[in-house]
Amino acid sequence: MSLSLSIRSVAGMVLVAFLWAICFPFIVVGLPDAPPLLFAALRALLAGLCLILIAFTKDGRPSYSLRQLLMLAVIGLSYTGMGLGGMFLGAGKLGPGLATVLANAQPLFAAVLSFFIVREVVTGRVFVGLLIGFIGVVVLAMPEMEFGNARFSGAVYVLGGAIGTAIGNVLLKYQAGSDDIYWSMGIQLVIGSVFLGIASVSLGEGFEIDWTWSFTTAMFVLAIPATAMMVVLWYALLASAPLNSLNSFTFLTPVFGLAIGMLLFGETFTSLEMTGIGITIVGLVIVVKAPGKTDGGSAVGEEAKVIRSS
Repeated sequence: MSLSLSIRSVAGMVLVAFLWAICFPFIVVGLPDAPPLLFAALRALLAGLCLILIAFTKDGRPSYSLRQLLMLAVIGLSYTGMGLGGMFLGAGKLGPGLATVLANAQPLFAAVLSFFIVREVVTGRVFVGLLIGFIGVVVLAMPEMEFGNARFSGAVYVLGGAIGTAIGNVLLKYQAGSDDIYWSMGIQLVIGSVFLGIASVSLGEGFEIDWTWSFTTAMFVLAIPATAMMVVLWYALLASAPLNSLNSFTFLTPVFGLAIGMLLFGETFTSLEMTGIGITIVGLVIVVKAPGKTDGGSAVGEEAKVIRSS
C-alpha cells in the first residue's frame, strides 16, 4: 500500500506518527497541574485559535455553508472531543507507552468504519489483521480487568478516544481537499474544545490550574507542534493519498511511544502486556502489508467529490 505514496507523503507520515507519539508523555507531565478534560479543552482551544489566526491573516473571513459547519462540528466532536478526551482521561491511569499502543488501535477501527462510510472493500488479509489486532487490544486490557479498576478504566477511556479519532479520520478523508486546511482544522478544534469544556464542567472538574514551568511547556508542545502542526499536516496528506495507506504509518507511533516510555519514564511491562503489544503490532503489520485496490479507492474519492459538490 505504501509503495503508492510519494517520498514526501512517507516523510510527512513519519513526522505525524512522531508528533502523535509525544502526546501521552507530555500529557503525563501536565496532568498533575490541571484537571484532564480542562487540560484537553485548553490544548484544543489554543491549537484551534492558532490555526484560525493563521487562516485569517492568509485568506480573511471564511465562507462555509451550514452543511459544512455541521460536518466540522461532527469532526470536532469525534476527532477532537472524543479523541482528546479519551487520551487525557486515560493517560493518568496508564503508562504513556501502553496508552500509545492502545490509542493506535485506531487504524483497525478506521478500516472497519471506512467500509461502511466510503465503501472501501476489506480483503480477507485485512480482516485477519483486524481480528489479530483486536485480540491484541483485548489482551492489553486484561490485567486486573475488574470493574472500577483504574488501569481497566484507563484502557476503556483510551480505546473510546481511539474510536472517536477513527470516526473523525474517516470524516476528514471525506472532507479533505474541499476547503481551506487552516480554517477547517481551526474551527473543528475550537468546536471540539467547547465539547471538552462542557464535559469538564458536567463532571465537576473545577478550574484550578497550576501554571508551573512543566505544565506550560507541556501545554505549548501539545497545542502547537503535537496538535496544530500535526492536524494541518495530516489533513493535507489526506487530500492527496488514501486513508488506509496513510493510516498504516501510525504503526510507527507505538514504536515511538514505547521507546519514549522506556527511555524517559522508566516504564516496564508485564509479560501479558508484552504479549498483547506483540499481537497488536502483528495485526497492524498485516493490515499495512495488505495490497490496496487503487482503482476502487480512486472511484470512492471521485464519488465523494461529486457528493460534496452537489
